[in-house]
Amino acid sequence: MDWLASHRATIDCYAMTVIFGSVRQPEFVYHGSSPLKSVKLISAMKARTLISHGCQGVKGAVTGDVGEWLY
Repeated sequence: MDWLASHRATIDCYAMTVIFGSVRQPEFVYHGSSPLKSVKLISAMKARTLISHGCQGVKGAVTGDVGEWLY
């Protein structure tokens, strides 16, 4: 949230857009899209149950600095 606030982002969930800068004179507008196939997500508790019943799981995390992308 701090990053969004520092870049004056306005999120419009209904229109699926994120406006950076002033709403009247945006510097950049990101238009989201719906995936063609639904993304399957499960909760941590459901994952624990599945793993305890013998299912395999993979845990991962993505980190990085996106600051360079904006300038």
